[in-house]
Amino acid sequence: METLKTETLTWHHFQNPVKADFDFLREKFNFHDLILGELMKPTLRPKVDRYDHYLYLVLHFPIFDEKTRNTTSREIDCIVTPQELITVTYEDIPPLSDFFKKCSLDDHCKELYSSKTPAHLLYYLIRELLHFSMRELDHIQTNITQLEEHIFGGKEREIIHEILVFRRDVLNFRRTLKPQHITINSLAEESGELFGKNIKPFFDELKGEYLKVWDLLENHRETLEALYDTHQSLLNMHQNEIMKNLTVMAFITFPLSLIAVIFGMTTLWTPIVGMKYDFWIIVGGMAILTLIMLMFFKKKKWL
Repeated sequence: METLKTETLTWHHFQNPVKADFDFLREKFNFHDLILGELMKPTLRPKVDRYDHYLYLVLHFPIFDEKTRNTTSREIDCIVTPQELITVTYEDIPPLSDFFKKCSLDDHCKELYSSKTPAHLLYYLIRELLHFSMRELDHIQTNITQLEEHIFGGKEREIIHEILVFRRDVLNFRRTLKPQHITINSLAEESGELFGKNIKPFFDELKGEYLKVWDLLENHRETLEALYDTHQSLLNMHQNEIMKNLTVMAFITFPLSLIAVIFGMTTLWTPIVGMKYDFWIIVGGMAILTLIMLMFFKKKKWL
């Protein structure tokens, strides 16, 4: 457990909590047993529950893992009372850890929150997480730019795996972020009723911050889908070009093969065979036929 204490609030942060941590919460705060039971394990869906003098909320935020090149959902459980903020995480969440250190070590930050309430601190924390999500979208924009360069640079055959990886990344980002919309709206309503109307405009602002992240994510998703369709169209165009060339080659080689087979038949009498320069006459005829067919295909714009 890590604790940050100012004149007006106390922030307790638990990462990978153990039994002693739950015993501390039970003895010091007398929280409902349902909350303590939910804190012992991750919760799949975000939510906001209001109790007599505190709020319990579950949030999920997307975190990009550079090793796996994938976005995963990280959970933050929060309990907000008039005097204290309690956060619980089950995995490392870099923006939350950085924000806690900043509030603990930065004198300016301490001064900023020294006159604030835990509800205000929760607002700043969620805003920081949303800003982090906005910055994380930069890696998606970078990937999209690289994809565009490769697709129109003649490398469309080599990047199909990259496209699928990026699409999975965007899908996981959306899957994590989308349910938070309802949670943030509920938080704005419940916090205003519990902590006073003065706090409600802060959480209303979070709605706008969320929409900024969501709109940018949707723009990236639509751009990526358009690039995927473009990639498929280019591949189909190349495949059709190859099939057309193979078809033309088949049309050219079939008559030549037929002529070769005819003059290779062992019959009593075969035209031209046995004449002087018979080989060159046959080869020349095949060459002339090939030239005529090529000119015909060219005129039809099949080549």
